[in-house]
Amino acid sequence: MLRLQDYKAYFEGFGIRDAVLRDRNILVFIALQDWDDTKPQPFEEELKTRYICYFRDEDRWGADHLEGFAGMMVGASVKPLCQNICVDRSGQVYVKGSGVTAVEKKIPGGMGHGPKRGSVRNIKQIAGWLYGCGGARSLFRRVGPDRWEEIGPLPPEGPGEVGFHDFDGFSESDLYAAGGQGDVWRYDGRAWHQVAFPCNQWIESVCCGADGHVYIGAESGTVFRGRGDQWELIHQGDLSLPFLDMVWFNDRVYATNDYGLWEIQDGQVRPSAAPIEITNCAGNLSVADGVMLMAGPHGAALHDGGSWSRLFSIAELGRESTTR
Repeated sequence: MLRLQDYKAYFEGFGIRDAVLRDRNILVFIALQDWDDTKPQPFEEELKTRYICYFRDEDRWGADHLEGFAGMMVGASVKPLCQNICVDRSGQVYVKGSGVTAVEKKIPGGMGHGPKRGSVRNIKQIAGWLYGCGGARSLFRRVGPDRWEEIGPLPPEGPGEVGFHDFDGFSESDLYAAGGQGDVWRYDGRAWHQVAFPCNQWIESVCCGADGHVYIGAESGTVFRGRGDQWELIHQGDLSLPFLDMVWFNDRVYATNDYGLWEIQDGQVRPSAAPIEITNCAGNLSVADGVMLMAGPHGAALHDGGSWSRLFSIAELGRESTTR
């Protein structure tokens, strides 16, 4: 539970941008300094970033204060060590855990060369390793301190706005990555193969489900389901935002953006029946160790496999802060 003094120490004046579970007891949030909307917006690397950690079993909060990062994302790894790995859009790396606190070298690449081509778009854990994807159809993973390798040989860069925006995998040798306008690829452990995807909508999110299907979230909350070259449209979206995150938890896919939470089961996409104090915490999703974390601009909530519980409400704590 976030007490008022902890809110003032760690979250006041900052907004949550990403969140991840390392395990059921270690919850990590990335928060970015707020700015005055009446003034010109600074470059993001000029704002302060906070790495905020909550240890549930100890009911203890802590934070590291970082500068010079832009678009920082947070992931978790089990291999080679249990750590949180933070990566920003330019490939800067911040590592925390297993006795290590370090800013590592940038992920190598760029200008058409791997393992990272262009900016980093997303990071997530597959089979214990921390993977990342980026522009010009690049996918890579961290194999040790200052060591990243491409998952390749990488596919050809492609023309125009082509690049991986998200990815997921059933295993290290069965990966899907997608982005751009209907640009979907599969890695079989040896080579990349372009997937015959049925539309050219902009793609935002990818989830490999325990039911054997791949779920792809496109513009406006549209969802496709399939595998290999067999795909079907299961939901035509009409939202103002695509789904930012899609994850498999228990027996279904959960999907979220800044405006809410949806559940995908048996080919049906429905708004979640969770109470509003839970769905108000929408924004980012993370699953590990049998629990699911949801966190966004308005707060955070945790699903323990049986039910939801709200961890904190930013709005309520903000109002309480002004009266004390």
